Amino acid sequence: MPPDATFAPVDRDETLAEKVYARLRSALVGGRLVPGQKLVHRQLAQDLGVSPTPVREALLRLVSEGALDLDARGIAWVPRLPRDRYAEIMELREELEGRAAARAATLATPADIAALRAIHARLMKGRRAEDGAIVLAENERFHFGVIAIARMPVLQRVVENLWTQVGPTISLLSSVPRKISPAGHPHDDLLKALEARDPAAARAAVERDLREHAAIVAPLLDPAAS
Repeated sequence: MPPDATFAPVDRDETLAEKVYARLRSALVGGRLVPGQKLVHRQLAQDLGVSPTPVREALLRLVSEGALDLDARGIAWVPRLPRDRYAEIMELREELEGRAAARAATLATPADIAALRAIHARLMKGRRAEDGAIVLAENERFHFGVIAIARMPVLQRVVENLWTQVGPTISLLSSVPRKISPAGHPHDDLLKALEARDPAAARAAVERDLREHAAIVAPLLDPAAS
């Protein structure tokens, strides 16, 4: 009887492709790759210390997910989102992340809230120092920290896919000088809502946060970008 192909040994390149995919996806989500940036697989392979094959596989997977595009020569690049696609993604983020925040308000422990407060403190320190890399990294940790508290793994996977597509565009926030609002940061409102176990206020805080970001980024986008 022939061996069951379902449980055939995993090829080493497949394992490497997963690792490369995770590294590239993290860079997209975190805004460390910028719109228009080309990703030449041979150069990436050299940078990552792997063969070109797993890099090529990881890039094609990200293309299939809508996170990257291919040019006429088959070179992957980070797309420049048109305004309508950016608006759709942000609307979906408002709905899904708002729902997660509302759920988190019913589940967050004092330790959870303290951890989020520490993340937000680092974010604000980065804002005052005008360190865009820190701000982007801590903002990502904060938002996914809230989703983790909500314990909604299916929703989390969908949101991760949205962030993969929009992460490079989020990086445009660091290109615009922004003063800290006298009304305070929406994260402060979210932390208060979590402490008060107020789902409606938690959802409203997330929606305000995302809408304020969209109001800054959308005018920077080309309506006809691709």
